[in-house]
Amino acid sequence: MLRLIDIKKVYEMGETKVEALKGVSLNFRKNEFVSILGPSGCGKTTLLNIIGGLDRYTTGDLIINGVSTKEYKDKDWDTYRNHSIGFVFQSYNLIPHQTVLENVELALTLSGVSKEERRKRAIGVLEKVGLKDKIKNKPSQLSGGQMQRVAIARALVNDPEIILADEPTGALDTVSSVQIMEILKEIAKDKLIIMVTHNPDLAKEYSTRIVKLLDGNLIDDSNPYTKDEEIKEIEDSKKEVKDEETTNKPKKKRMSFFTALALSFKNLLTKKARTILVAFAGSIGIIGIALILSISSGFSTYVNKQQEDTLSNYPLTINAKSVDFSSLMLAMFTNDNETKNPNHNLDGVYHKDTISSIMDSVGSNLNANDLKKFRKYIIENYDEIKDYVNAVQYTYNMNLEFYKDNEMNSIADIDNVQPNSNALMKMIVKYSLFYFEKQSGAKVETTTIYGQPVYTISRTDSTDRTYSFVRKYPSLSFIETDLEDDSKGNKTTLDSAKVVELAFTLMGFDSKTIMGSGSNSYSSNMMKLTIFYEMIDNETLIKDQYDLLAGDYTLEDGNALLVLDKNNEVDELVLYALGIFSDEDIDNVLRNLVYGNKYTKKIDYNDIIGVEYKVLEESDYIVFDNTINKYVDFRIYNQAKITVEDTEENNPLYDITKYYACYMNAIKNTNNKVKITGVVRLNNKTDSGSLSNGGIAYTKNLTKQMLDYHNTKYNLAKDTLDSSAASFEYVDELTPESVQIYVNSFEAKSHVKAFIDKYNETAESGDEISYTDYVGLIMSTVSTIINAITYVLVAFVSVSLVVSSIMIGIITYISVIERTKEIGILRSVGASKKDVKRVFTAESFIIGLASGTFGITITLLLILPINIILKHFTGLASMAYLPIMGSVILIAISIVLTLIAGLIPAQVAAKKDPVVALRTE
Repeated sequence: MLRLIDIKKVYEMGETKVEALKGVSLNFRKNEFVSILGPSGCGKTTLLNIIGGLDRYTTGDLIINGVSTKEYKDKDWDTYRNHSIGFVFQSYNLIPHQTVLENVELALTLSGVSKEERRKRAIGVLEKVGLKDKIKNKPSQLSGGQMQRVAIARALVNDPEIILADEPTGALDTVSSVQIMEILKEIAKDKLIIMVTHNPDLAKEYSTRIVKLLDGNLIDDSNPYTKDEEIKEIEDSKKEVKDEETTNKPKKKRMSFFTALALSFKNLLTKKARTILVAFAGSIGIIGIALILSISSGFSTYVNKQQEDTLSNYPLTINAKSVDFSSLMLAMFTNDNETKNPNHNLDGVYHKDTISSIMDSVGSNLNANDLKKFRKYIIENYDEIKDYVNAVQYTYNMNLEFYKDNEMNSIADIDNVQPNSNALMKMIVKYSLFYFEKQSGAKVETTTIYGQPVYTISRTDSTDRTYSFVRKYPSLSFIETDLEDDSKGNKTTLDSAKVVELAFTLMGFDSKTIMGSGSNSYSSNMMKLTIFYEMIDNETLIKDQYDLLAGDYTLEDGNALLVLDKNNEVDELVLYALGIFSDEDIDNVLRNLVYGNKYTKKIDYNDIIGVEYKVLEESDYIVFDNTINKYVDFRIYNQAKITVEDTEENNPLYDITKYYACYMNAIKNTNNKVKITGVVRLNNKTDSGSLSNGGIAYTKNLTKQMLDYHNTKYNLAKDTLDSSAASFEYVDELTPESVQIYVNSFEAKSHVKAFIDKYNETAESGDEISYTDYVGLIMSTVSTIINAITYVLVAFVSVSLVVSSIMIGIITYISVIERTKEIGILRSVGASKKDVKRVFTAESFIIGLASGTFGITITLLLILPINIILKHFTGLASMAYLPIMGSVILIAISIVLTLIAGLIPAQVAAKKDPVVALRTE
């Protein structure tokens, strides 16, 4: 079964060559106990290592089961050692950090034997050598004889054909030696045992054959293998062999990565302190990157949330008529003229054509968008953007006016109505009058004539004080003149326009600049407040951003929500405009403000829920005039300049009574209403919601209702419209005045823009949509800046990762040196170079996993105080957090870096000579 044909072994030591074997030829029987005797240095161990496949012969041939090994590769020798050879060494060569059972199982793990079968077979051979009760002990807890029996058990566990014993009793006492030899003698009954020994007495007593070597030559063989035995054994072998291919090609095997992990993990446990320190040192870079990622992720999430909330309030708006402000701004700030040759000499000061270029840019960037076609495109292709938008809203050219639903029995009752366009100016006037009273000592009284306020200023006993204050403002000389005129009884009467002039003067403004020459209308559009507005058509988003405090979320026709801020507050101005704050309330607020006090009033939710407002629209001012049999706009037809000076004498067309009657009837008789059904507050997780704080949000159903109402009135009146109602036109629902697209994130906005670009590519010439992304112009660089800072910081911190990787590579190399003998043991039981490499790769993997886990754990602990500090200095809660995927990626990076760092040490380990490794102490 085993033949050595003229085996020679030459060792090269520099230029010197040493012949360890000089042409040894030997044939071994299938089962016999062969002892190799000879003095030290005669080549006994070398011959044993060549037979065991640990060393390679220089020339000659080793025949195994009739197959030459001249063409054997490393994997074939590894398989041969694992399946056919069992080594028993003089120094036992047990792995110290493994138990007795694990040492014995080692060869079976390389053979692919199942865990259950491994344990069963290992316990069986340990019982055979008398060590069943020691399976959980470590080698250090055994005697020399017991350790050698463990080594024999390990050699037997894979049921090899050949047992190679190198001085198996050399380190044992006499009693232990006899025990070991008896075991080997028993084994030799059905296996080939080749033993190297210096003890001729043991050899004579137990061996069936003694071979002597001297200076690398075979000098004696007590029981040589005959030619007849060779022929007979070959014939017997042929009968047993059924698959010649299997005989010539032994099964390949490999150590599983889990086995490598187990070996390395147990080794690392023997050096717990060093392993923990190395893992912690390796985690420092991970901690740094994880902290940066945590803070960056927190701020990015915060910014994204702010952006989403901002986008809830500032949608992507496309108007029917628009100016491309981005192009306009580019034209304003680009100095193209500087790059061109001027058309004049450089001999004086010349003007640059800035105005003309800007005006030309304005003209070229005026756009008219066909929103009818675009609306149709959105509806038909909405599925393309539905995942990126919160809602799409359409607005129309309708001016809705809201009035408190009071009882109105006379013209004077109109004063109780709070049109939101006048609320701000009313508050300015009231505040200024209170301030005037305090500073001048005069007294101001207010009366109402035909719904319009008239103010009387009376001089008090402190006449000098009044005059002194008034004289500070030359433009108020009319007040001083009237107060000094005894015929007026030290009083002056002012109309609305004069009081507004007084208010702006006291506020430090030039009244003429604010009011305009000859103007007496202070309810202009610049003073208009958007208190009532259409809410976003996304009930889910609203419920996600707002807590319901009272009422319900029933967002049906005619229902609306009152929106509070996070402090449950609404501006006094809004409450006043809504009619929830009375004149008395607002007087108390303003008077206390002037006098340095604070007025506080709690309004119960029940006083708000159910409050209704009547809604007026342009068509409500279109009435039928029986005198001319036409529909007229009573505001224009009656020349309704709302001042008490107007009379029929100086304005024959003006009929104040008729005007107010029409106005009162429009409010009183309209059936269009909106009712507050719920009170909501922005929740803590949202900083800027989709609803404006301090206003009333109604549903799109109201817009649709008023649109139908408008068009019904138009269809009724269109054939008999007076010139005064010429601007009264049909409003097409299919043709909005603007389209507002509420995207749900900045990233989503790019998809919406692509959607618009796709429309422009397919649209007919002239139908392309143009728009200005205001929010994008303001906030587009925020995320980029955060990311840039993150990348820079990570780049700096990554240096520590490189340093720690180098350190881990050095530690792994030290581990290779420390475990050199273990490498030899693994190779002796059949482990390949790749298996050895896998063992140290597994060690790097464990350290990398530990480093990454330490880094993430420590980071999570540090995040707690970091959030407390950030909350203290910024007021922002839970700003730092580590994403789960980020944690996984960082642990993976740690593992990859340590694996890379351990490649060179693992390769060094794989290339170690097993014979040299076994001799290492």
